[in-house]
Amino acid sequence: MNRQELDTYLAYDRWANRRLLQAAAELPAEAFSRDLRASFGSIRGTLLHILWGEWGWLRYWQEGNFIPEFPLEDFETVAALEASWSELEQAQRAYIAGLTDEMLLGHRAVDEYTYTLGELIHHVLNHSTYHRGQVAVLLRQLGHTPPATDFRLFLTEARYGATY
Repeated sequence: MNRQELDTYLAYDRWANRRLLQAAAELPAEAFSRDLRASFGSIRGTLLHILWGEWGWLRYWQEGNFIPEFPLEDFETVAALEASWSELEQAQRAYIAGLTDEMLLGHRAVDEYTYTLGELIHHVLNHSTYHRGQVAVLLRQLGHTPPATDFRLFLTEARYGATY
């Protein structure tokens, strides 16, 4: 992964996360928090897991340690998630702005294994995509049509201004 690709993938990640947050904002509070017996219980729990994962890895890349999981009770509303996501996006932009292609090839240890920084960034972006798919299923279980979050759709909108 190089810096140009990273910028595109992070823009996609922000776009896809925002689309799901917007869909979640249209749900009644009860449905947003309803335990649907998913990996993280509810849409709220799954979105919070994505948010925590992105914050946690950013901290790891910056300081070499993870943050504790976020308490679910601190995020009762979509607005609370959106506020933290806005802070995350600013922090990600600031961190990424200082990276070079060479830095992305630099090695980082995780436990007893070594990866490039670019591979770890790719990991977190893939992790978010995986869990966004779970949120889409949960929205369907609640009788809602989830927004499309395909990478190609993002590219079409970003390059050609088409909206879906």
